[in-house]
Amino acid sequence: MKSRFPFVLLHAALFFGALSAATTIGAFVPGIIRARIWAGLPFGLALIALVTWSAAIIGQERDFEIALAVSVLVATAVVRASLRPWSWMGAQLFAGVALASLAYLLYAASITYAVASDPVYLVASTLLLLLELAALALSVSYLFEIVDTLSRTSEPAHPVDSAYLPKVAIQVPAYNEPLEVVGETLKALAELDYPDLIVQVVDNNTPDREIWGALKAQCEQLGPRFQFMHLENWPGFKAGALNEATRRLPDEIEIIGVVDSDYVVKPDWLRSVVGHFADPKVAFVQTPQNYRDWTDDQYLRGLYFSYEYFFEITMPCRAHRNAIIFAGTMGLIRRSALEEIGGWNPDVVTEDAEASLRILARGHAGVYVPRAYGQGLMPLSFDGLKKQRFRWALGGVQILRLHWRRLLQPGHGERLTVAQRIHYLLGNVQWFGDVLMFCFTLLLLATALSTAMHHQLPIRRLTGVALGLPIAFLATGLLRAVWAMKLKTRCTWRDAIAGLQVWFALSWVVTLACLRGLVRFHTAFLRTPKFKEGEASVIKAFRAAQ
Repeated sequence: MKSRFPFVLLHAALFFGALSAATTIGAFVPGIIRARIWAGLPFGLALIALVTWSAAIIGQERDFEIALAVSVLVATAVVRASLRPWSWMGAQLFAGVALASLAYLLYAASITYAVASDPVYLVASTLLLLLELAALALSVSYLFEIVDTLSRTSEPAHPVDSAYLPKVAIQVPAYNEPLEVVGETLKALAELDYPDLIVQVVDNNTPDREIWGALKAQCEQLGPRFQFMHLENWPGFKAGALNEATRRLPDEIEIIGVVDSDYVVKPDWLRSVVGHFADPKVAFVQTPQNYRDWTDDQYLRGLYFSYEYFFEITMPCRAHRNAIIFAGTMGLIRRSALEEIGGWNPDVVTEDAEASLRILARGHAGVYVPRAYGQGLMPLSFDGLKKQRFRWALGGVQILRLHWRRLLQPGHGERLTVAQRIHYLLGNVQWFGDVLMFCFTLLLLATALSTAMHHQLPIRRLTGVALGLPIAFLATGLLRAVWAMKLKTRCTWRDAIAGLQVWFALSWVVTLACLRGLVRFHTAFLRTPKFKEGEASVIKAFRAAQ
């Protein structure tokens, strides 16, 4: 019976894998992923019956296939009971993938430790099993975001008090910015429909007096609402400059907004959003970041939709559990909450996301408003994009290093809920997905080389089903990501695939950033250029990432 156990686990992994693939494809039927139970349940049962019937014919194990089908139904019912807003199809998709991942890990463990082997084999194979566990856990976390966003039959809404109009300061950080770019930003801010507002333009260490002098002159032309501040040899990069700008604000300012120097905001932004702060629990409000001048270039189209994924899929999921991040530009933050945590942390290159974790740990709330009120400029060169993504990934690792006790150890999280801890933990650990991909690639290359030389590496072999199942998991996971991007952003399949290509093109950059963050905490701030430094294309992106 013991020798049959790995076969049983493999059989289960194949069944659950086939069902999750069938459910993924079935979810493409328009409207079915969010269908009410009267439509979703029969559709899901039909998929389960089809897979069970096919597996029984192929494997000649009808009773076992029926038992597996029942386990899927039970798991789906448990998931849906735990997450009531989810549709039946969403719960079935998540349950199928989770069961397939669990069955595969148990199968991999059973063949790893089935026979006594030398210590080198056991250590190496255990490390491989841990890598597989991490990879599948990240895959399931991505699926959770997709299902939680796409399959909800109802969406919570935070109340807005349109009569609540506190005093607001908009901070525009700038460093060596082209006047023609930041000038458009300031003109748009001058058109904001809001009664009690100042705009604080914070020039941080621009060495050329002619550049920041022209910016100062434009602020003076725009009137008394605009205040210009030049900081010479100021420490702390952007975070340090914003901390000093906040210190200089009048005492009556209650809300602070951050707008990047390339953003053109809509006149109704503040009036539409600031009313959320009438709730004293709300410490920050974030709206999506959006971009302009991308429609006529295929590289920029792919880049645009790769950005959209976070604000259309990830942020709504996190918003359901009060676990959003403050993403900086196009966000508003309560001044008292910011001062309560000691301001922005200049040691973290993603100071905005790090601050939001500390704010939530104090028991405050963040609100996500899923409507874009402004458009900025994307990096127009791949070199600029690499710097931006390196900074984001490095910042995620810095947050993990700085707050791992708060996220993992009971008693250190202050007032963070379990859901908030999980979202912030996985949200930053997800950057290591590219590192895992790099490790698996090296292992496959080493396995291929040793096989060609007629040698066996002292590690569990990644061949046959042991290789095919993880590849199938990866392929269906990527298919779900592309489908979710297409569904939420209403882009074409071509654009969604182009967005996926951008992710892959940056995988080497993200890997380097994660490794850098593990060995060294402090680093220089990498600014994203606001002007074109060279031609960009998807092909060039792949070449530059090598």
